Amino acid sequence: MAEPVAFTSYYSDESNDDGFQWKFRCERCSTEYRSSFQQNVFSRGRGALRVLRDLFGDSVGVLNKASSAAESYSNSWGGSASRSKDKAFAGAVEEVERDFRLCGGCGSWVCARVCWNDQVGECSHCSPLVAHQIARAQADARGEQIHEAARRQDWAREYDVATPARVSCPTCGADTAGGRFCSSCGTSFDLRTDCSGCGHAVEAGVAFCSNCGQPQ
Repeated sequence: MAEPVAFTSYYSDESNDDGFQWKFRCERCSTEYRSSFQQNVFSRGRGALRVLRDLFGDSVGVLNKASSAAESYSNSWGGSASRSKDKAFAGAVEEVERDFRLCGGCGSWVCARVCWNDQVGECSHCSPLVAHQIARAQADARGEQIHEAARRQDWAREYDVATPARVSCPTCGADTAGGRFCSSCGTSFDLRTDCSGCGHAVEAGVAFCSNCGQPQ
């Protein structure tokens, strides 16, 4: 059984019958780092015997016996084979460990290439790089200033906001794009009239003035 990984638990076994290899992953950015492929010498020896037997035959049965013996020896040698893989795994850990750092701030093992702040000695999540902080602050300030500059502009200057808006012409039914008259038939969109009693503007079709009560 392989010993616990010395630095990160984010790893996967990529080994196969031909050899051993592992993939280790940063706990922050998930960048993957692969160990070097290590040849499985027992598998290579068995493969060579099979090739010789397939190419030249084996009327005497020597190669066949040797291959079968190698298979049997390998199968009965489970403990040693497991130790061989454990040794390869330890070598993979030693090889890849140099690419990782332990952050004392959050306790995470992170990759030195992307997620480590050498100036502080912590991961860039706990202690972001100064240049990144400046760039982020500048972007935030720039966004705030753009919004403030946009708010100072009069975007409603060209629109008649005093006249009740209509989205379609009451005469021809055409869609409107603002303004006081229909661009299709010329109908006025201001349907208000002046009260005959007080002169207050009232909507067309109302029975009484809301200001003085005079019938319309």
